[in-house]
Amino acid sequence: MTDNTARSQQADALLSKLKQEEKGKLTVFLGAAPGVGKTYAMLSAAKERLQQGADVVVGLVETHGREETEAMLVELEVMPRKEIGYHNTYLTEFDLDSALERRPELILVDELAHTNVPGSRHKRRYQDVDELLSAGIDVYTTVNIQHLVSLNDLVMQITGVRVRETVPDSFIDDAYDIRFIDLPPVNLVERLQQGKVYLPEYARLAMDTFFSISNLTALRELAMKRVIEQVDAHLINELEAKSEKADFILKDKLLVLISTNSDHSYLIRIGRQIADRRQIPWTVVWVDTGKTQDLQRRKRLNDAMVMAKELGASAEVLRGSSTYRSILPFLNEHRINTVLVGAGTRRQFLWQRKRLYQQLIESGLPVEVSVYRAPEQLKMPKEPELRLSPLGDKKGHIFGIVSTAVATVFALLLQQVLSSGNLVLLYVIAILAVGLKFGARPALATAIWSFLSFNFFLTAPTFTFKVHSQDDVATLIFLVCIGLISGPAASRIRNQFILLKESNQYAETLRELAQELSVADDENALWKSVNRHIERAVHVKCYSVMAGKDDHKQFVPLLLTPLKHIDHSAIDWVFQHGRTAGRFTDTLSASQMTVIPVLQEKKVIAVVALCWDKSQTQFNPFEQELVHAMLQQASSTWQRIHLVSDLESARVKTEVEQIRSALLSSVSHDLKSPLSAMMGAAESLRVFDKQLNEQDRFDLLDTILQESRRLDSYIQNLLDMTKLGHGTLKIERDWVSVDDIIGSALSRLKRYFPSVKVDYIRHNEPPLLYVHAALIEQALFNILENAVRYSPEEEPITIVMDTTQNQCRVSIEDQGPGIPKAAQKEIFNMFYVVSDGDQKKQNTGMGLAICKGMISAHGGKVRAVDGAGGRGTRIEVELPLDYPNMKQE
Repeated sequence: MTDNTARSQQADALLSKLKQEEKGKLTVFLGAAPGVGKTYAMLSAAKERLQQGADVVVGLVETHGREETEAMLVELEVMPRKEIGYHNTYLTEFDLDSALERRPELILVDELAHTNVPGSRHKRRYQDVDELLSAGIDVYTTVNIQHLVSLNDLVMQITGVRVRETVPDSFIDDAYDIRFIDLPPVNLVERLQQGKVYLPEYARLAMDTFFSISNLTALRELAMKRVIEQVDAHLINELEAKSEKADFILKDKLLVLISTNSDHSYLIRIGRQIADRRQIPWTVVWVDTGKTQDLQRRKRLNDAMVMAKELGASAEVLRGSSTYRSILPFLNEHRINTVLVGAGTRRQFLWQRKRLYQQLIESGLPVEVSVYRAPEQLKMPKEPELRLSPLGDKKGHIFGIVSTAVATVFALLLQQVLSSGNLVLLYVIAILAVGLKFGARPALATAIWSFLSFNFFLTAPTFTFKVHSQDDVATLIFLVCIGLISGPAASRIRNQFILLKESNQYAETLRELAQELSVADDENALWKSVNRHIERAVHVKCYSVMAGKDDHKQFVPLLLTPLKHIDHSAIDWVFQHGRTAGRFTDTLSASQMTVIPVLQEKKVIAVVALCWDKSQTQFNPFEQELVHAMLQQASSTWQRIHLVSDLESARVKTEVEQIRSALLSSVSHDLKSPLSAMMGAAESLRVFDKQLNEQDRFDLLDTILQESRRLDSYIQNLLDMTKLGHGTLKIERDWVSVDDIIGSALSRLKRYFPSVKVDYIRHNEPPLLYVHAALIEQALFNILENAVRYSPEEEPITIVMDTTQNQCRVSIEDQGPGIPKAAQKEIFNMFYVVSDGDQKKQNTGMGLAICKGMISAHGGKVRAVDGAGGRGTRIEVELPLDYPNMKQE
């Protein structure tokens, strides 16, 4: 065994242990037959737990009137049973909801294999127990060995009684502990005779049938073997989890091959027993060869697949024109070394064809082929609709006769034009048509009809079956040969076409859904697409249900008629447990809906409800596989939609954080200068008040006043910028010369940067602008201040004023390092700071954003371009000379 295999087995073992720890612990008290003392032993064990301080509740215990058992209930809390109306009477049943609400540490639920009263949430009691375990509640329960599904056939052979109430072996496999309650058959018969098991009139009947010494001994042996297998499985799991001597086990693989031609449920049960004895994984496989399946066969296949999964097997459906050719690659790929098949029956007209197990034996593969023939008492009577004529479909033969007649008519009409060799092709077309539509047998029959018709009508002497010409004899022989070859070939092509059509339908449906889901940008579009494709594939009304706030369910599309209470219960149960419920299941099967969960990392994100008509009697495996595949696509798309939403939220949070940081940086810098000047002037006045003359005192007070005005202007600009962003700023316009605005901005600039050099060039007479002078001045000042920060001290700032017919352009150019092309549009965004080029000299990213807001509010434009000669940056401000929208202000 390789290290990878050992690690894989260790991981599986640890995962199995973790799953058991997440759920409640199931303890099964297993007996060989009724009356061995399972319930008494269970109550004794429960009392021990009660004495240890555990919270123990009796959910349901059947005492059958036994005084010893009833006495054990005295100290235990017993839950009341639930009454359920059934056929004008009331029956009592285990109250699952009360047990979940009570939520004890340990609960006792007797008779695990019991079938619940119709109207209960689950069809079987073991499903109630499973829900208790999922809720984290430990469960004690009882069951007899004859109720295990895998032993159902063997128990019937031993006792002659078919047990109808069964429990899946996989459920018992997951039990935390199995306690074998044993009683020798002789002692059990004595208890039966004393009336401690059944009432006297029933006891005599039981002794004559089920409770014979031989039957009880055989059942006792089965129970012992089952417990030994469970102990061995637990030992192997522990060894693999600890990676101790895990390499001494050789893991084989078993494949059980079933067919729809007969009931192979017995074969699946035998497969389970073989897998248990050898402790090997096993798979149940059915090969779809393209043959049409009637209702009975589809139901049989569906039941077989469900049983296989209940017994712990993996179920696979292969597709191909031949069972043998389809199964060989599967055996090779999965390294299967044991195959279990039914003996089958030899076909009456194909006696020379080898049976499947013979083909497998002679295949040369290193496989063990086990052939099992069902005992006569296990063979189910054939349904009338399954009895196929050995000659095939009657419609096919009728169609063959008609096709032969049509070909004969055309041949008679063309007899004078074509040779007999060419006329044969008309019959070949008829044979191929029949083979493609109805299969091989009608095609072979059509070949015979064609031979007789051609001989009777078209060979001399006509209207007799005699043939004189050697050419005609050869033609007839060739016609029969062509019919024998082309008929089966056409049948195979037909089967392959059916398979290809189904595969294309499967792939095309998923492709179309994937194409729609790839552009879905919200959940509503997602679930609408899913519903539409499921309805088209399964021909049933479909709803997608999402859980909203306060457990409110949102349906897509909206419900036009209210649902029944049991339908709501099925939807709630699937949301809670993440498993399929409703019609065609064993949970809430009275519902007319099949509710399927959509899972994302084991969490139910939505459910899909299929609303069936009463006339629809099955949900076949092909449709189930297709629906589950579509729901997997839906789950991936749901994850993508939410991931995009989360990424967008993260992006917005990041931008908000950047804006917050930039705002703090802006406040700390742009407010620092005026505040520092004001504080310095005020400090000088306070400290040097007596030493200062009137002019110095006036200058200091003037500084405080100017800087406070500057600070007020800056804060007002921030408020105006906010108002501009919300469209609430009211601009008080007036006619003012652009020369005055530029002069005022230059005066402010000289005050803060006395050494700056500015060249002001006018190409035209300065025009009058209808603007808010203070806002335009602030916008130009921000541009000038930005230019001074990034221009060398000895280099001048150039201002160029020019006018055109409709606008005034003011260009401010510096000699700095310039701005990259990619950033020339972004520098006017809020808090954007160029990290290359302009070297971030205490820049905040506020000034140019305010500039753009002020200019845009006046209907103007501002942009940044490269300076003259590719050096520096030129920012151009364009303001309109006329205002057609003045009345809107």
